Amino acid sequence: MWVKFSDVVFNKSVGLLSEKVFFDDKKEIVFVGRSNMWKSSLMNAIFEKKDLVKTSSKPGKTRLANLFIVAKKYYLTDLPGYGFAKLWKEHKDKLDWLISWYLEERKSLIKRVVMLIDSKLWAQDSDLDMYKFILSLELPVVIVLSKVDKLSKNEIYKSVEHAKESFFWQEVIPVSSSKNIWIIELCKNIQSALIK
Repeated sequence: MWVKFSDVVFNKSVGLLSEKVFFDDKKEIVFVGRSNMWKSSLMNAIFEKKDLVKTSSKPGKTRLANLFIVAKKYYLTDLPGYGFAKLWKEHKDKLDWLISWYLEERKSLIKRVVMLIDSKLWAQDSDLDMYKFILSLELPVVIVLSKVDKLSKNEIYKSVEHAKESFFWQEVIPVSSSKNIWIIELCKNIQSALIK
């Protein structure tokens, strides 16, 4: 059965100061990555929507967990970006706390973490720290290399191989939301996690 990702609505935003946060038992896919990894654009490509997931030219703008309901039965969630140097330390700490709290709170229902890495910059220390935290929660993860339309075929190959080495041979999918490269393959990966 194919999950119709275009059958999607925004559900709610969740922050550390949110009151009366009610969760249910819907299976969930969570998107994480450093600021400016184009998470919002990627999710819009998956949903086949232009601007359902709000995008911003300013890194660090997303400061809440934004939940979307797909096919009335699954959550796909956009978590704030981590590692943006220009945010004050206190604010960065709060965002990191929100990400870690959310992953721990929902870990029994998270079926996959989609972790975005810049295909040009490769994995940064903050990416490796986040990856280790995800593994400590025993959550399944797929590594997604963003912005591959800016690379040659040879550069994409090198970026994929480097990511496999950096993330201990996890599955790596190179994508471009603007050029729709490998979006279907990522959708298949997400679907396989949801319908298990």
